[in-house]
Amino acid sequence: MLSYVAVGLPCGVLAAKAGMTPLMNFVLALTYLSGGGQFMMSNLWLAGTPMVSIIASVAAISTRFALYSASLAPYLTRFDHKQSLTIACTYTEEAYGITLSRLTSGNAWTARHALSLNVCVQLTWAISCAAGAALGSAIDIPTAIAGFAMTSLFLYLLYAQPHTRGTACAVLGATTTVALCKWNGLSGVAVPLAALVGVAAGMTSGLLPRQRPAPSSTNARGDTR
Repeated sequence: MLSYVAVGLPCGVLAAKAGMTPLMNFVLALTYLSGGGQFMMSNLWLAGTPMVSIIASVAAISTRFALYSASLAPYLTRFDHKQSLTIACTYTEEAYGITLSRLTSGNAWTARHALSLNVCVQLTWAISCAAGAALGSAIDIPTAIAGFAMTSLFLYLLYAQPHTRGTACAVLGATTTVALCKWNGLSGVAVPLAALVGVAAGMTSGLLPRQRPAPSSTNARGDTR
């Protein structure tokens, strides 16, 4: 929840730059579960990106929630349908991780525990975003500083990923696509196209054969040359 405050404040500042009031930002943060999507909405809006491209970009980075739900669904069968639906409609990344960990470890994690966690985390995020919007309306904070908060968060998340060939190929494919799109005046499609290219590059790298180290030669005395 403390991390949500640190990220929610600049998210609200950026939303204020895009013309959103604190109340509008509070309602958006409370009903839309992707913080990265909120940052992207404001950044793309300020950049003059067409609405269709904004929708496509935000939808692309939000597809991860389908994967979260798929992994969480088998463990929600212990709850009734209404409880499962309520939990699924309110969780965020951090709440998902905690709930999944509790359910898979066999702890006495009830639907009330999961929902209480979701509500506390989501309210913290919404209040932080609203406070950031109020701050952004009162103080002239450079847009570049507020916008870089999400970039720095994604850089940290990228660094925390396994340093594998697939990750490297995904990063290279995505960054190259963004650069080419911007150099050719196609900023509006840069993000969704880069997401598709990055995923394709990562998946393709997994299909390629891996090189095995060459066996070392050993002489009669057992020395390795």
